Amino acid sequence: MAKIARLFFFSIFIITTLIGASDYLSQLRSYDIKIDTANKDELLKVHHALKRVYIYSIVQNNNTIKKEALKRLIKTSKILNFDYSGYEKELKTFDKILNESKNGNLYKKEKTNANKISHTRSNIKRNRSIPSLKKINIFEDKIEILFDRKLNFKDIKRFFLNTHGVFREVFDLKAILTYKPKITIPRGLVGIRVAQYNKNTTRIVLQRKKNVKSNYSVDGKKLKIFLSSKKKLEGLQNKIKNSEENKLAINLNRPIKNRIIVLDAGHGGKDVGAVGSKREYEKHLVLRVALKTGKILKQRGYRVYYTRTKDKFVRLRDRTKFANKKNADLFLSIHANAAKKKTLHGVETFFLSPARSKRSKNVAALENRGDLEEMNYFSKQTFLNVLNREKIIQANKLALDVQQGILNRLRKKYGGVRDGGVREAPFWVLVGAQMPAILIEIGYITNYRERKRMFNSHYQNLIAKGIADGIDSYFIKNKF
Repeated sequence: MAKIARLFFFSIFIITTLIGASDYLSQLRSYDIKIDTANKDELLKVHHALKRVYIYSIVQNNNTIKKEALKRLIKTSKILNFDYSGYEKELKTFDKILNESKNGNLYKKEKTNANKISHTRSNIKRNRSIPSLKKINIFEDKIEILFDRKLNFKDIKRFFLNTHGVFREVFDLKAILTYKPKITIPRGLVGIRVAQYNKNTTRIVLQRKKNVKSNYSVDGKKLKIFLSSKKKLEGLQNKIKNSEENKLAINLNRPIKNRIIVLDAGHGGKDVGAVGSKREYEKHLVLRVALKTGKILKQRGYRVYYTRTKDKFVRLRDRTKFANKKNADLFLSIHANAAKKKTLHGVETFFLSPARSKRSKNVAALENRGDLEEMNYFSKQTFLNVLNREKIIQANKLALDVQQGILNRLRKKYGGVRDGGVREAPFWVLVGAQMPAILIEIGYITNYRERKRMFNSHYQNLIAKGIADGIDSYFIKNKF
């Protein structure tokens, strides 16, 4: 029965992630007949399918689908005697927001793109303390951005995206864009976008064909972005002692104390995980990395707990349950990847969300197979209630920082370390976590060179330091 339930769940999952928004609405209407006529078992299947639609609406921020899905989830929950209070509360809140919007009391939805920027004077008046972006000068090797007042270094957030070989370096500035800048593309970039992301944030996106990290500095009312990672910051060495940059550097060495981190070494006991050609087990490898990571985090002032510290089997549901009980700030599950194609290699980091690619689904299926009972258990839970959009966003940010931290550490000592990217996938081990949660695939145990490296203690230490660096970066950037 567990196997049948699992097959049904994944078939529903794949179907609902492939269809479009208009198809979702027609599918929701088709469920109405089934809800009134189906027996209990069939109704349960419809209920789970509705949850897939619900999470789609959250990720896509589609309020029409979300409202319709909530109505039907409440109805099926009542018939099945499930707790529907969460759905009902969300629907009431949702209706209240819509009514305020109709009465003109809710702010208008902001539209942002590279070519058109709309920003009203009323917004500017409400944010007088926020700097206004006055001018952008683009040179061959740098970009200078001028503001009407001093810009704080801490008000700049930077992150990186990699989409199909196009690398994006994103700067979010706490500032207001008051004009439409003229953009020229300097050498080394394939595109620049400048837009008002929300009423308090201006977003600058630099697009490249290569993964290059810019240097940047703040000098009073001016932000300088040096387009080459090898470019020395102008006069920065003489100013660093009293600058905001120096304060940030100090903070990087002094992370916020007493943050609670739960480290989960994947698999264990009867569940050995992936297996190398010489019978190397994933369960042993990831436990060593988890323990090394925890030791480093403790040295940096974090409180660390482990889901396991020895070779024992832990049910998937008990891992996040443990993290919730400890009131953890972050949950990180550490794994090693495997593939039939022996040439595949690289570091990948995942966060919980409906998978958008076949590869992500395959990786999730491999990690999910360890405990078949969990498939049936989780398929019966209303776990999507805890998957709110904010938590997905925070998990995505954590994944980006940890991925970059690992790559930075490994690439200093080893060549050919591949960036597998940050991806979305439906991992059961992350389901139910009440805090940002990610899963790290530290490499492919089926690749000869990478397997040899991963079972080397020095390589494991670098991975552990990279994970810790990513956690430091996450807390500093997000001001927690």
